[in-house]
Amino acid sequence: MPKDVIPILKTFPMFSGAKESTLLELVPSCIFQSFSAGITINKAGQVPDYVYCLRSGSVEGWAHLNDAETIIATSSAPIVFEVSTAIQNHPSVLSIVTREPSETIAIETRAFLKAVNDDQAVCHAALVHASRINLLMIDRLLDHKLRTAEQRLGQWILAAMERNGNSATVKIHFSKRALAYELGMSPANLSRLFHVFREHGVEISGMNMTITDLHQLRQLARD
Repeated sequence: MPKDVIPILKTFPMFSGAKESTLLELVPSCIFQSFSAGITINKAGQVPDYVYCLRSGSVEGWAHLNDAETIIATSSAPIVFEVSTAIQNHPSVLSIVTREPSETIAIETRAFLKAVNDDQAVCHAALVHASRINLLMIDRLLDHKLRTAEQRLGQWILAAMERNGNSATVKIHFSKRALAYELGMSPANLSRLFHVFREHGVEISGMNMTITDLHQLRQLARD
């Protein structure tokens, strides 16, 4: 692995403050990877051999129990994942699947753990990362517990509008099944909600949503 990987690692908060010697030690353990959409990067139940730095694209965290499945979390680049499981030497609790074409740098777990042990900046960054993920998961749990399905979908549409420069048109770039699971509902329930939203200022055609009455949408979402 060429030293060209070092400037890329520095773009991630996990390694932005790392010592040069730490980064040089990580270089031989790094692997550049490219994935198309729908590829499982790692499987739940396995102790990860790598910590992944997502350079581009986005991923979904899937959980399965018996015949049930859902998406627990989604993340977009840049982010590092499998940090907590690597530190705890714990099997992954989620299967990470690419939502769109994505690129990663995979760092061997043993090399990452050595960096955490030897470099105070990396150790601190790992602690900040784990704390942030913990707060995000609590926020997601509260969202599912305290908001109705209508409110969750409304909030998702409003957030998608904001990410797209407050455009009145929102496009779903992944399957509606994945969107349903991300929002904590069944695909059938999401389909029912689409009919409700058509009466509250949102026109839906295929994978496109056009907001015709922002006030009604915000009322439904209770923004």
